[in-house]
Amino acid sequence: MMDLNEMNNGIYSKLKDALAHDLKTRDLLNETVRIQCKALSARDAIGNPLHDDYPIIKGREVIVESDFRGVKGQAFTDSFEERSYRAQDLLEMTMDSNEQRASFVASLNAIYRYLGLCENTVHCKDEEPVDCAEYLLTERFFPNKILLIGFQPRFCEVLSRDHELRIIDLDENNIGHVVNRHMIEPEENTERALDWCDMLFVTGSTLVNGTINRFLQQPKPVIFYGVTISAASKILGLNNYCACGH
Repeated sequence: MMDLNEMNNGIYSKLKDALAHDLKTRDLLNETVRIQCKALSARDAIGNPLHDDYPIIKGREVIVESDFRGVKGQAFTDSFEERSYRAQDLLEMTMDSNEQRASFVASLNAIYRYLGLCENTVHCKDEEPVDCAEYLLTERFFPNKILLIGFQPRFCEVLSRDHELRIIDLDENNIGHVVNRHMIEPEENTERALDWCDMLFVTGSTLVNGTINRFLQQPKPVIFYGVTISAASKILGLNNYCACGH
């Protein structure tokens, strides 16, 4: 039986294979097309939202942005690098760190957006995160018991109104805090929470932090949210929610 690292490597290999195919069929594979990756400030990433409890504002995460021929792609991460890549370089990355995975995923989003193969590769700003959460229950059906992977304050507020909710997060500064009557739980509680829930609502940043595969192997409905997983959701056929992305 493959371990989690082997399964994750399989996911990244699928993404690389799809990227190589689409670059080759459009004669972009051998061009010297530079992809510039950088970390955005909180203001550049999310503007001036109505709340200040988002991880990017609190400094726990950053958004890495890649620019491919003037088209932007983004990815959430807790660790980043600021550098340039050629398109060919992306296919040769080892993908063994959050820094490299963030650069790859942001660049994949930018390239696929440039090619017209995905949408919503730039994070929403200002009041839009609130709108995104409010649209949630009108655009998706949620059963009673929901497991939220990755604490997102507005989603927590909305899903808590009429549903049972458990929240798993990797940030030690969030774990143990009670939000909307629900305590944020540590990663080691994931298996019990998976047994408990009727469905999963999972942050797309699991693609960057290397935990995505444990949520792909579930017999229950799974929806991934956010801009990070925009291109990958198209390639892998995943359910993706991002109502207000750009």
